[in-house]
Amino acid sequence: MANWKRLLPKTPTDTIAYIFTLFGINAIFFFELLYVLPKIVTEDYEYSSWKWYFHMTCGCVIYLNALSSFWKIISTETSVRGLMLPSILKPGWRFCHICECNAPPRSFHCYTCKTCVLRRDHHCVFTGNCVGHKNHRYYMMLLFYNALAGWYATFMNISIAWTIVGTEWFPLSLLKLIFPFFAWVIGYVTFNEMLLSAILLLCIAAMCAMTGLLSYHLKNLYRGQITHESTHNVLKYDLGWKENVRAVMGENWRVGWLSPWLPSPLPGDGLEFPLASVYEAPKDL
Repeated sequence: MANWKRLLPKTPTDTIAYIFTLFGINAIFFFELLYVLPKIVTEDYEYSSWKWYFHMTCGCVIYLNALSSFWKIISTETSVRGLMLPSILKPGWRFCHICECNAPPRSFHCYTCKTCVLRRDHHCVFTGNCVGHKNHRYYMMLLFYNALAGWYATFMNISIAWTIVGTEWFPLSLLKLIFPFFAWVIGYVTFNEMLLSAILLLCIAAMCAMTGLLSYHLKNLYRGQITHESTHNVLKYDLGWKENVRAVMGENWRVGWLSPWLPSPLPGDGLEFPLASVYEAPKDL
């Protein structure tokens, strides 16, 4: 049973980002489903039924995986709560004076979540929770499917954007897309055009932001690093790209990215981590 306090954002900043994320995922999906896709089908008489089913299926898969990944992040316990931790300070461990416990390597105390988090990567304001050992896979999937949604929606929206831009001079057409509210206030566009432009802008912003975040975290994943280690160029846990991916995405990493509901058990417990200097790959044993 999920701890309901963990499901909710902890700070005003978390709350704003949390609501914005859920609004963005749902707004983009239903905009594409209820407005863009029917408009494309209506205007293109040669648009075959299989294309409609293809886009509908792709959209639903992306949408459900994005929401499922969000849920998995906030409902998965990744802190030291409930763990039997040693009373003796082991090598590489540290004592957390706030939690009053011995914390394992790569764990850090989160002052927002008010607990130490196993292999803590960072506190994600968009989900109101920390990304750590047990939910890092779902965070990577959330970035992947949100980035995919942004690219997909932007591609689908090209024809809609063209109708808004029209044949007007470039700076004026750019005003419609980048500053839709201002263009509406001065009477340059209608209210419907303003809403369309705002959604298009949201899709482009999601595409750019999620692609940037995904690229950064894929780099860390490839090098076996969490954010703190990436910042300080710590590479002592880099076991090679395949083992690094397996440590985050689980034993079934080859197919685990297809859905957060597919079982993919993690190889470690989040308390001990092999070092690159002493690690031997199974094939070398």
